[in-house]
Amino acid sequence: MPGPGSDVEIEQDAPLKPYTTFKIGGPARYLCVVTTPPQARDALNLARSQALPVFVLGGGSNILVSDAGFGGLVLHPAHAGIDSSGPEGAGGPGVRLRINAGEPWDRVVGYTVDHGWWGVENLSHIPGQSGAALVQNIGAYGQQMSDVFEQAEVLPVSGGELQTLAAAECDLGYRRSIFNSTRRGEFLIWSVALRVSTVPHPHLGYRDVQAYFAERGNSEPSQREIREAIVQIRDRKFPYPREERRGNAGSFFKNPTLSPAGWQSLETRVRTRFGEAAHARLAELRPRFDTGFAKLPAALLIDICGLKGFEAGRAQVNPSQPLVILNQGGATARDVLRVAGHVRRTVHAETGVTLELEPELVGFSAEDVDRYIGLK
Repeated sequence: MPGPGSDVEIEQDAPLKPYTTFKIGGPARYLCVVTTPPQARDALNLARSQALPVFVLGGGSNILVSDAGFGGLVLHPAHAGIDSSGPEGAGGPGVRLRINAGEPWDRVVGYTVDHGWWGVENLSHIPGQSGAALVQNIGAYGQQMSDVFEQAEVLPVSGGELQTLAAAECDLGYRRSIFNSTRRGEFLIWSVALRVSTVPHPHLGYRDVQAYFAERGNSEPSQREIREAIVQIRDRKFPYPREERRGNAGSFFKNPTLSPAGWQSLETRVRTRFGEAAHARLAELRPRFDTGFAKLPAALLIDICGLKGFEAGRAQVNPSQPLVILNQGGATARDVLRVAGHVRRTVHAETGVTLELEPELVGFSAEDVDRYIGLK
């Protein structure tokens, strides 16, 4: 345990369910909520002394915790705060923000809109903390974290002091960064620095956003109106996880990337297996593949395969947005993976496309994962 003089508190056999937006999951062997780097270092020293695995749990919005929980140390950063008085201040067209990792992401977006600073308004209403937003390189409606990200302060899990990683070192891509890929588990993100703009630059190209403002006859919405539109659009598609019933982790499947040849094969299979009506829906996306590889909406494939509303136990494919798997109240992690596995196997068998999971699976063995979501 931490040595004399330490103010860190470590809870044993702590339930993780309340810390996740899915409202699912068993206990952690140890849980430590930290607000200062010394507290984090003390907790990590404990983990190293007992050879315990470490998992950093932010807002819990992009994870599924196993029913057995996590047999190591769960570190939960709870330090919030936004500082817009960075070394370059607010001069010129850009404003530099330093955001503590425990700051709720949507509060960051609200803060920028309140000040008229552009760059993240389309990322409104995404649950979770700011540190976790970097891990996943969150994106929505034409914007993503990487558009505004400059650097991060991180604490090595293996020991040492805070260090700074520049944007290039974090290698942000589609729903990825070094923190969930090549250097997974090596760092606790302590803060992120973003560069937002004082120059208006609205992103209104997505179909849902266009339709929203067309219905209202508004061709030049304000930044605040854009944020309000995104909130309403997301509420229709992605039930905001405020309680156990309808708890979720947002998009459960990534949008697959296809080559032109892969696209042609998919068109042929959909026409053969589902008929002309389904093929016509798919064919609207054909121009995306005229110049090479492109992303395909996973939701469309799930819908074409008739999987909206599919249930296993108390988990269900969202009937309105099939990228989302819902906790209908009392669902287990096993229920969720049974739904996910059925979706993956059905889509693969019917279309030839393999869907990858977006949330991180915590506390599961490789055998568990293969049993529930494997394609065989």
